[in-house]
Amino acid sequence: METHVYTVCNNPPYNCPSNRVFRSTFLDSRPLNFIGSSKLVQSSICGPFGASVSPLQLRVGASRRIFAVESVSKFEFLDSSTVDKPETEIMKAVSPVYVPTPTCRDTRTPHSGYHFDGSTRKFFEGWYFKVSIPELRQSFCFMYSVENPAFRRNLSRLEEAQHGPRFTGVGAQILGAYDKYICQYTEESQNFWGSRHELVLGNTFTAPKDTRPPNKEVPPQEFNRRVLEGFQVTPLWHQGFICDDGRTNYAETVKTARWEYSTRPIYGWGDVGAKQKSTAGWLAAFPVFEPHWQICMAGGLSTGWIEWDGERFEFQNAPSYSEKNWGGAFPRKWFWVQCNVFEGASGEVALTAAGGLRQLPGLSETFENAALVFSFSDPFNFALFFHFLTSTNCLI
Repeated sequence: METHVYTVCNNPPYNCPSNRVFRSTFLDSRPLNFIGSSKLVQSSICGPFGASVSPLQLRVGASRRIFAVESVSKFEFLDSSTVDKPETEIMKAVSPVYVPTPTCRDTRTPHSGYHFDGSTRKFFEGWYFKVSIPELRQSFCFMYSVENPAFRRNLSRLEEAQHGPRFTGVGAQILGAYDKYICQYTEESQNFWGSRHELVLGNTFTAPKDTRPPNKEVPPQEFNRRVLEGFQVTPLWHQGFICDDGRTNYAETVKTARWEYSTRPIYGWGDVGAKQKSTAGWLAAFPVFEPHWQICMAGGLSTGWIEWDGERFEFQNAPSYSEKNWGGAFPRKWFWVQCNVFEGASGEVALTAAGGLRQLPGLSETFENAALVFSFSDPFNFALFFHFLTSTNCLI
């Protein structure tokens, strides 16, 4: 079996061979939206946007790594003569650093915390975290959800007679490199946890025998001891391991995914250093506008690695993003598009577009098509466009 290793580094030091000259690149000192012109040598395979992505193959357990670094005008993979050199002569492996979530964060937005109030009303909450690797024209979107957490397991016949049928459980989905997908879902939510005041949550699908799963944020080493399959995520840290459960027949899937990376938030939803804002403003206070929506981090920089379908993607200061939804029910049909990496953009730009077919509160079968487009720039300025088309007794 062979594995591919990609490492994208945007910070020095670069310990490169003396017969090559590389210009170090500081992503910290340039716009998040910068994309260097890319030329990836070696035999290539096609990425989701038609861009050539060039894997170099390493045997599992090999002590060599392959790094992508930026030269004067292009990205290149180091050639085989460089790969043969000891790893310490090229560059240190990407190693994310865990920092516990502080009690106060400048970029913490309203609605960052878990909204479940303990009642038996229909309720869901969903979270979305995205990391982009523009040098490889790839991205990873992590999606977590909890459904009707008042019922920790499938409803009994008595509970279903009292409250009606409910969909219960916790899911973890990733749409990753090459448009491949993975999903792990459980109908039980007793091992899910979330902070009421901060963007901190996690779930254990499988724990070692005679080990109690975590019920709050824990250091990475402790998480690895207490969780075999699951995840935990904070504004500053994200790690996990999941296995595809075989339920997907509409997309190409991967069997497993493992990841560990740190994030430095740059923009929440508001001016840097100022009080952050609710994305929907006062609309988020009224159930009639459910599901609600909050952009938690319009832009950040992530460092770490993701193992995906036999390949290991390593990155430093990769553009990242996070948001969430919550309310009585998720739309029956929906779409979502997000990008905060634009070639040639001036300053910081983030664009999010979403819409869906949602049922209006009440006893009638009334649905509406709602669509929203948010654009963000620094200094804080945003534009909102929306469209509503209401239809009654919709059977779509």
